[in-house]
Amino acid sequence: MPVQQRPEQSIIEPGPASGIQPGDILLIRGNTLIDRIIKLVTRSPYSHVVGVVNPNQVVEILPLSTARYKKLQEYNGQADVFTCDRLSAEDRKKIVSDVTAKVGTSYDYYLIIWEASRYLLNREWPYETKNSSLCSTLWAEAYRKVGIDLCPDVKFPVPGDLAKSRFLRKVTNQ
Repeated sequence: MPVQQRPEQSIIEPGPASGIQPGDILLIRGNTLIDRIIKLVTRSPYSHVVGVVNPNQVVEILPLSTARYKKLQEYNGQADVFTCDRLSAEDRKKIVSDVTAKVGTSYDYYLIIWEASRYLLNREWPYETKNSSLCSTLWAEAYRKVGIDLCPDVKFPVPGDLAKSRFLRKVTNQ
């Protein structure tokens, strides 16, 4: 009888076996019209960022929404998982605490205009965020607070900027 190969696991499962830990970042390869526009403008395969906060949940922020929890498995087949080897267990707890404290905060529509200007006009305007974020800035700022600037030359990184970070290592393709 032939040996049957086990199909490759297709569900993101955090924990030691998968290598996914709280504080890890998922870069999403979305396929909606907005996702395609983001990928085209930023010249990146990624359009969205979420981050792991516990074994089955991520936190994200999207337009027309506030920062919120979402099931990790909802990104099955669309995400690349990135980790930062420089993070201690305490750093990971601080990142998760910072991001979860922002659940319910607003999406930063003005920052989207700022990012469009950066990419389409090659122009950066003065801008200070208040209590709002984009998906990528939510996580980049939490990392900065533990002393890791994922994109030192980029004040407000987009998903593609995070993918190029020398501090992040791809763990899995999902």
